[in-house]
Amino acid sequence: MQLQRWRSALLALGLLLPRLLTQEAAADDRPVLSLPLVCQPHKTCFIQNYVDIDPGRGAKDYMCGRATYDKHSGVDFRLLSAAATMPPVAVLASADGTVKAVRDRVQDVFFKKAKPQDVAGRECGNGVILDHGSGWETQYCHMHQGSVRVAKGQTVKRGDPLGEAGFSGLADFAQVHLSVRHDGRIVDPFLPDATDGKCDPNARGPGIWEPQVAAAFPYKNGEMIGAEFAGAPPTVEALELDHRNVVPLTPGSPALIVFGRFINLMKGDQVHFVASGPRGEILDESAAPLDRDKATYVAFAGRRRLSDTWPTGRYSGRVELIRDKGVIATNIVAFDLNEASR
Repeated sequence: MQLQRWRSALLALGLLLPRLLTQEAAADDRPVLSLPLVCQPHKTCFIQNYVDIDPGRGAKDYMCGRATYDKHSGVDFRLLSAAATMPPVAVLASADGTVKAVRDRVQDVFFKKAKPQDVAGRECGNGVILDHGSGWETQYCHMHQGSVRVAKGQTVKRGDPLGEAGFSGLADFAQVHLSVRHDGRIVDPFLPDATDGKCDPNARGPGIWEPQVAAAFPYKNGEMIGAEFAGAPPTVEALELDHRNVVPLTPGSPALIVFGRFINLMKGDQVHFVASGPRGEILDESAAPLDRDKATYVAFAGRRRLSDTWPTGRYSGRVELIRDKGVIATNIVAFDLNEASR
């Protein structure tokens, strides 16, 4: 009986060992990824969407959050606006490899203004696929038309420029979308060993990113990407075209506005505003809780001008994102209003 148990154990080990060795070899052959574009994390670039690791009709990111959407196959590193792609923002090879495929003739048009058939089969827009060997490849999407700098068969090194960030293909904002695949299967670079759609709310490792990249982009499911004073409420659409597309506050502005710009908000989130000027407090209020999730959102509060002009001097404000009664993001703003602002 004991001999039979030993035989069974050895048989099981013999069946398991090749699989373990294969997995270990795959892990050893994994590319280690650097940042795929030139930008300042959380200042000029942000992660808008993570990989959807849910194999079903739902959507969840690697930390079991909702900063993704159904069937999303990569990580979207977004810029502040289409205007922020000029001067050009270089898209870089995240690891050494060989160029497997390129496309460079798709027009840069936000998808909401295009027709679905315009990008059918070209959802990636202008892009590059790199082969890193051992079944590993990375794909870079939504580059500016005419910006791709490499050719099929070309060898590239980590950090080599591939093209420029844009908004071609199925894109609603300026970005570079990075997909990672192994033997044709989508791999989440933050949680590369995820199986059967299992997320991990306690994931802390760098995945297959360089440690400094993982440290620069800690997980966020809700982020403020800008806040300012203005003379009128801005819109999401206007800011996606140009993040500077804000009506300036002047002494004669009919209203004083303080606003925040957000990504990946969740149902129930609230935004709190505080503003003061040369004559003291102007406002201290919270917007109503959101009734649904918002991938992109602009919230604002303000006061109408009651006197002939707004007094000149220093205006200061604070915008806070509140979730579950706690502040998860804060932005401090200040503005000097003077006669030259007219």
